[in-house]
Amino acid sequence: MAKETCNFYLTVSVGISVLRRIHYLSFFSVLLMLLSGKALGQDMQSAEDSKLLFGLDKVSDIHLRVSADEWAKMQPPIGLAMDIEAAFGGLIKDAVMGKHFRSEKSTRPGLAGYLGVDHQYGKADVHIAEETVQDVGLRYKGNGTFLEYVEGDFTKRLSFKIDFNEYEEDFSFRGLGKINLNNNTSDPSLLRESLSYALFREAGIPCSRVGYAMVSLTVPGLFDRQPHGLYTLVEQVDKRFLKDRYGSSKGLLMKPSTFGSFRYLGEDWAEYEIGFVPKTSATEAQKKHVIEFAKLIHKDGDQAFEERLETYLDVDQFLRFLAVNALLSNLDSFLGGTQNHYIYLEPDSNKFQFLPWDMDHSFGAFPLQGTPDSRRDLSIDHPAGMEHTLIERVLSIQHHKETYHAHLDTYLETIFGEEKMLGQIQSAAAFVRPLVGINGPKALDLFDAVLAEEPVWYEPHPLKYFVTERRESVRRQLDGISAGSVLEEGSQDWRAIIPWLLGGLVVFLLNLSAWLWGVVAGFRVSMLWGGLNLFFYPLAPVIYGFVIQKTLGRRSALWAIFCFTCLVGFIIMIIAQESS
Repeated sequence: MAKETCNFYLTVSVGISVLRRIHYLSFFSVLLMLLSGKALGQDMQSAEDSKLLFGLDKVSDIHLRVSADEWAKMQPPIGLAMDIEAAFGGLIKDAVMGKHFRSEKSTRPGLAGYLGVDHQYGKADVHIAEETVQDVGLRYKGNGTFLEYVEGDFTKRLSFKIDFNEYEEDFSFRGLGKINLNNNTSDPSLLRESLSYALFREAGIPCSRVGYAMVSLTVPGLFDRQPHGLYTLVEQVDKRFLKDRYGSSKGLLMKPSTFGSFRYLGEDWAEYEIGFVPKTSATEAQKKHVIEFAKLIHKDGDQAFEERLETYLDVDQFLRFLAVNALLSNLDSFLGGTQNHYIYLEPDSNKFQFLPWDMDHSFGAFPLQGTPDSRRDLSIDHPAGMEHTLIERVLSIQHHKETYHAHLDTYLETIFGEEKMLGQIQSAAAFVRPLVGINGPKALDLFDAVLAEEPVWYEPHPLKYFVTERRESVRRQLDGISAGSVLEEGSQDWRAIIPWLLGGLVVFLLNLSAWLWGVVAGFRVSMLWGGLNLFFYPLAPVIYGFVIQKTLGRRSALWAIFCFTCLVGFIIMIIAQESS
């Protein structure tokens, strides 16, 4: 008994000692975390906590604080001009020469790279979800949207990327390694991207979660808590994303940026490094698998392609991915064949899956292909035109085409049902509208135009109108009544341009007649006034008609005022159209 009592007290004593050590270790762990500058407990928080940031009815207050020196690191080189014509010139040259969507002026792919833009990280403190995380990476993001950058103008609402582990490896915030703050300058409703991701998710396609963020910015000495606007908050596709969605991040993740879909670039992996932009390290087996599939798509015959396709591609996942893109007429994406999508070589099946990205031009809003009407009537069997080799070859296999049509038919009655979609749009709009005014004096008017029942001249892509028209088009195509519209790259909206051309011609002819009338009237009195009316229209004819020669020149002066007023009004309309 004494021995058992002694053992008991010994056990208690050891237990107390262990607890004290644990207590001291916990204390020092907390101290180290505080000294490292990170928010307390963030490394231990689970991915479940991140759910509070995302959803069509979630908005976070995010304050970015950057020192003046770190802010300077983030800026493009001094004097760099955002010359969009030069950027497109370089892009077109590379496309014609069969190169990649990546300029030699930059280490990053995309349009902005053709101007030498190479987004650099600066160190920042981020206050998000009522917590402050110090010493994280902050940089600008985007290509076309970044062309709005103006040197020294800190009011521009540019997009940002926040990297929580840029300066401390493996650190995360609520299970997130990176998040994106997208400005949505091409979508004044801020709804296209969030609604599109929701639709892909409902179709079973792994994709980013989206919420909203009210962003403010402090750079000591420049501005303090300057409101920067309402953004969409988008989850990054990275290893953490893959582990959450697939249970493993051991597969190969790629974000292609090249002119063509899954191009065959020969047997040298170095070319694929440039064009396919791997985001994870590729094993030799994975490299071989990529090259073999590219070769199958572009080099092998139809029989071999059909027999071996499912060795490489998760066909059903691809068809569901394609169906949602087609329903949304999401042309600045995989359908465009150049960028704005991810490809994941899933490790268990060893098959490729496709994931969506960057969808502010969804719901038929991409202006560089087709017209608003033709995008709403986009062909379901040729949604990327006739030159997208992967889509064309997969849908040329009859049973795959039938499966694809079955998915579309199901989606029309479920996730893309009219009542469901219109209700979802209305609900999301009711949440966003009270917040959007921070984006500028015209923000509410532009927002309302995207939610209007019918297109207007400055907003041809209202969401609800698109859904109604697109559903009708897809149904007609599935029923064999219509073939839809097949778009060709670079096609122009001639129906929208022709009225402007005719209007310009009428205004020109009106002013030509007023000019000629004034010249003739002037020469009837003297060579001097004939010459003045010839060279100083409309000012000289007006002075001549109201001051010098009221009898001969009054009516021509009135006509000149009317015609010139039409010219000014026409110019104002053009400027307003370009601005919107």
